[in-house]
Amino acid sequence: MTIMRLYALQQVDAALAAAVAHRRRLNDGTPQREALAAAEARLEELSKAITAARARQRTLELETQSVRTKRARLEVDMYSGRINNPKELAAMQSDAAALGRHIGHLEDETLGLLEQLEVLETQRRETQAELEEAQAALARTLEEFARASASLDQEIAELTARRQALAADIDEVLLRRYERLRENKGGIAVVAVRQGVCGGCHVIVPQRLRSRLERDADLVAACDGCGRLLVVLPEG
Repeated sequence: MTIMRLYALQQVDAALAAAVAHRRRLNDGTPQREALAAAEARLEELSKAITAARARQRTLELETQSVRTKRARLEVDMYSGRINNPKELAAMQSDAAALGRHIGHLEDETLGLLEQLEVLETQRRETQAELEEAQAALARTLEEFARASASLDQEIAELTARRQALAADIDEVLLRRYERLRENKGGIAVVAVRQGVCGGCHVIVPQRLRSRLERDADLVAACDGCGRLLVVLPEG
């Protein structure tokens, strides 16, 4: 049953290759880590912007209060009756008007800053929610990865042990031939003949060869089309 052992080895190798490929494709959380890092960076950026805006707000409040105090003192002097010089009084009125305009500018900037802070605070709340979701997504992914990788590692270990047991019963020369074929034929070295056709390249296998393969379980023969080893499986 030489060729059947080779075919069994081929089935194990195919399953092993699939399990290894599946293991490599597992999501280890890299995309989720990137999303989390992006959310953290965005949150830090927003926090810095809010801190800067609040610092500017305090500066504006102090400056506004200072200008108001200055204008109030100026108005006290203007209306105290102590100023009799019309030019001096006109200059004071001009200064008071300028201070009033300055207060208006400061108040406008403060109002704009408050609106900006409201937007930033909303963005920060939204980003915080995104951050928490990214953390949860990463945790779920890592849990799934640990479970899937453990299952696949066990499967790979079992298939590897099965492969070693099968390979130990195959002639070394024939095994090397099999390995070369697998390397050159996309991992498939042994194929079944189905309905008279090679399962690898779909070329018709001559009836004479099929008959010989059916009669002799130890016969090792290759397909004329692709060079893979052929096996005729029992019906049913």
